[in-house]
Amino acid sequence: MKIAVNSKKADVLSQLRKKFPAKKKAAGAKSSRAAIKAIAREYELKKAEIQGRAPVLKRGIVFYSVLIIGLALVGSMVLSVAGKGGKAAIPRKPLNAQKSVNALAQALGRYKFHVGSWPSDEEGLNVLSAKSLVKHGWDGPYVNHIVKDPWGNDYVYENRRGGGNPILYSKGADGRAGTLDDVLPEQEMFDRAFRDTSWTNHWAPYRLRGVVVAPDEETKKRVQEEMKKYD
Repeated sequence: MKIAVNSKKADVLSQLRKKFPAKKKAAGAKSSRAAIKAIAREYELKKAEIQGRAPVLKRGIVFYSVLIIGLALVGSMVLSVAGKGGKAAIPRKPLNAQKSVNALAQALGRYKFHVGSWPSDEEGLNVLSAKSLVKHGWDGPYVNHIVKDPWGNDYVYENRRGGGNPILYSKGADGRAGTLDDVLPEQEMFDRAFRDTSWTNHWAPYRLRGVVVAPDEETKKRVQEEMKKYD
């Protein structure tokens, strides 16, 4: 009877050993590896202390996490400094003045497209906002109203009697003509009305008005009569 009991205990113990040996062994192996790593770190620290340099540590996930965070902080500092001491934004007033003189130059070009000449010095820029016929061929107003420049000064206008585009500019922040802060229009804006006539539903430019190309005199006369409606 005693032999049977001992045999039964032996079978149970055998089964338990088969069930749990891996965990005990793994725990032991893990403990051994931890001990080896601790000895290696101690060795590196002692070696660094003797040689006078920083210890060589294993670059694991913690190392790279700290590295990424550090780089992000440095990057934000650089961007912050660049934002404070970097390239300054373009001042709003000179930018608005540039847009205004360009718009006025284009309006002057449209005026000349219809009338055939630039406004006189006496007429000035105000003729662009007139609400009634001022000259033969006029089809304005070309602007809603004439305003002062962003610094509260009138835009300078002068008709070049010798030919060429008129003089047009803002005197800038200092309010003095002929200084470096004067704001001039892009010269091509004066000619835009002649290069692109879509704004007039493709009416012929002033210099070509009255020129009728027709297959016969009867058609030519009919076209001329129709064109009088637009003069």
